[in-house]
Amino acid sequence: MSTKSAATAAGWEHYQTIGKHYDKERPGYPVSAVAEIAARALSLPLSSRRILDAGCGTGIFTRMLATALDGSFEIHGLEPSSMMIERAIEATAGARPIRFLASSAEQLPFSDRTIGVVTAAGAAQLFDRTLFYAEVQRVLLEHGFLAILQNKRLHETGFFRSFELFLERFVPGYRTGTYADARGGHSVANFEAELASDKGFSNVTVQSWDWRRAFSIESFEAFALSTIQVKMARTAHGDDIIMRELRSIMSDNCDAAGVINVTYKTELTTAMRTVH
Repeated sequence: MSTKSAATAAGWEHYQTIGKHYDKERPGYPVSAVAEIAARALSLPLSSRRILDAGCGTGIFTRMLATALDGSFEIHGLEPSSMMIERAIEATAGARPIRFLASSAEQLPFSDRTIGVVTAAGAAQLFDRTLFYAEVQRVLLEHGFLAILQNKRLHETGFFRSFELFLERFVPGYRTGTYADARGGHSVANFEAELASDKGFSNVTVQSWDWRRAFSIESFEAFALSTIQVKMARTAHGDDIIMRELRSIMSDNCDAAGVINVTYKTELTTAMRTVH
């Protein structure tokens, strides 16, 4: 196996086994953030109206974007996990047409200068981004842009602080502020700095939205089981220990009605292809 394909497999292999939980309680994205991407996409020339959503998973964001664009774009969801692709196709049956393709983000299956927008929602941390950025520059049209969405847990206080300490204790190599990466470990993913230092991109911007969500104990457990970190913790320490510890911090942090209130920050990083 080549270095490139080995790195890709290390980052994505987890989704073959956590896909069954993935669609149930994932946090999704603020409608306003999706609308921002859609508005920028709709300002492109008619000849640029083709979108790739790289690392689309089960299509949560892809479907949101398709709805916001109201059929005015050709949309392709790219995903290397066969389990996630199957669920994306099932979930999209009867909805707005989206073509899902089995593909890595590091080798986009499109010709040069044929794409108006490339998106990655909650996925770019798992890419080999040196390869991904080069591919984005290759396929984007002159007016095209890249949009990366990332949900971050606001963890200074409250339940998410307890959850981060739980992850640091039980997930090998995890530290608050890091993400699962393409090598099978955890690292920081600073998309703004990476794109700003890449001469192939220009006009790098970052916007953010804070938003609250209420989980029940059952729904947060389903969410946790859909994360790479909890899967790694269960592999390292066993289901009994991890589920007992997880349920303990949920019980300690819920209100009298069994509700866990949390806050997310969604960051949108965009960049245009530099035209030489």
